[in-house]
Amino acid sequence: MPNIEISKLIAHDLALDKASPKTYQQLMDLSQIPAEVLEFFSSHISNAVIAKQIKVCTFTHKDAAVFLGCLEISQDLADDHLFINNSTNMTQLLFNVMKASSSRSSGTLIFILYNDLDTGLPYLAILKMDPNKAIQIDRTNYKFVVQEDILPSVNERLHKCAFIKLSPTLWEDEFHLKVLDKQQVTGEVSKYFLLSFLESQALIDNKAMTELVSVNLAEYAIQEQIIRTQLEIVDFNAKVDRLLSKGNDVDLDRDLDNLFKTYIAGDADRVNKIDGFKQKLVQKRENVMFEFVAEKRPTIAMFADPDRLIKIQFPLQDMDTKVFLEYKKEEDGSVTTIIKIKGVELKEKFK
Repeated sequence: MPNIEISKLIAHDLALDKASPKTYQQLMDLSQIPAEVLEFFSSHISNAVIAKQIKVCTFTHKDAAVFLGCLEISQDLADDHLFINNSTNMTQLLFNVMKASSSRSSGTLIFILYNDLDTGLPYLAILKMDPNKAIQIDRTNYKFVVQEDILPSVNERLHKCAFIKLSPTLWEDEFHLKVLDKQQVTGEVSKYFLLSFLESQALIDNKAMTELVSVNLAEYAIQEQIIRTQLEIVDFNAKVDRLLSKGNDVDLDRDLDNLFKTYIAGDADRVNKIDGFKQKLVQKRENVMFEFVAEKRPTIAMFADPDRLIKIQFPLQDMDTKVFLEYKKEEDGSVTTIIKIKGVELKEKFK
């Protein structure tokens, strides 16, 4: 889980039955916020960046209001007045966008300036909290009221949020922000949040994600002792190759759960291992998504005798589904290899 250090926090109200949002011209006093509240937000941010619905995005144009607001903040991270003003402007923008849409979901819009201590990079988190969810705010004293029963659990995720890199040269970067919206229609992030408010578009790099998972998954499984024996490693690699067959719709949460069930019995243990692998991917590549379409040629497995005079090769994904290998130890100590190929009639070919 990423190490998060929160440096600023402000919260505004989005009451769609009103004529305008209720904004506040002061930051929350972090020294007066209970430790469990800061942990609440840190955990939610850490959970959100590895949620399967997270989208890696870019702003569509240099005049996008949220982009410009974040660019100003990035140029002077210490300016509290600027942070307050720009968060107020962004709140008004989202309020206007939501009023013009079919959304009637009021709530609290929270802006958090934080550092990722693993990378040293500053980010702005924009979190939309539903009215009766998460931590409540006492507006009279402008303080949080802790609701113990809704602190983050292993399966809890934020519904709608954005994490924007704060860099004066952000426009030149490969990507600009990550967007999460669990309230989706037909698999797409809500248009008003991504397109109208953030003025952003999702980046899709299926080939890079396929390669990233292919290169790292077996290594991770060995390091975490999910697989131990040589037989398990061969079987695991064959399953990964089938998982990443070209054209497959990959959902890492779903597919890794199915893959790990053979090796890890407990549900919570599997979730921890899956989250651990997703964190590993984030550390390897900043531009990561957890739902993608596989783009990979089948890995070719080859078995040969020590002199490489006798060879057999086939797609690894066919191991134990179409091609079966069995080793039988003879009385004289030699080994007989038994190869069964299901549903295939081999043809002679001389070379």
